[in-house]
Amino acid sequence: MKILRIAALPLTTLAVIVTTAAPAAAAGPVLANERYKWFYWVGPLLMLGAILFLGALGLGYYIKVLRPKYRGRPVNK
Repeated sequence: MKILRIAALPLTTLAVIVTTAAPAAAAGPVLANERYKWFYWVGPLLMLGAILFLGALGLGYYIKVLRPKYRGRPVNK
């Protein structure tokens, strides 16, 4: 049950981002313009980097803060 509470905020945030970004996906003709061709190769790289960064941040928080807290060991300050 504690894991569910921990995961609630990131999942809610992700749902809000996906919901609010949906109208931006409807702007297809802008991406087909010749001026925006660079976006096709750099966009996935930037998104992958952001996902990896957020995953590492969450994992580090879990390992350094949450795991010791719920296992009864003191947290290093």
